[in-house]
Amino acid sequence: MFQRIVLFLGIIVAAYISTRALTAPQDVLAYFGLVVEGADGRNEIRGQYGDFFGAVTIALLLSAFDRLPRNFGLGLLLVTVGGVLFGRLASIAIEGLSVWPEYSDGIKTFIMVDIVLVALTLAALFRRSDKPKIGL
Repeated sequence: MFQRIVLFLGIIVAAYISTRALTAPQDVLAYFGLVVEGADGRNEIRGQYGDFFGAVTIALLLSAFDRLPRNFGLGLLLVTVGGVLFGRLASIAIEGLSVWPEYSDGIKTFIMVDIVLVALTLAALFRRSDKPKIGL
């Protein structure tokens, strides 16, 4: 049950990012203090954020409903969010903690969401199954 809950949290995050990127690409980068200009920029955001996180959402849904192995979905979630978190933390390490006050509330929120989701995903991956074992 815990694994499925973590997958659904990942689905919510990935679906939110995908939906926002597909419907309002200029808003996605505004969180990061960037401006999307022209059709090329909107297309790139839809392709990179919208389609990628849309695909992640579908894979997590399939895993949550046991159409793909549960550990596959959790592994995908860990690699996706963990990779993003690694980049965020690497940026802080390179620039130093002195940049923390410069970060927008949006970036700070994303960092916290990434940390929590990675921790929950790790806990779900290494948690023993809730199913009773039959046999010796």
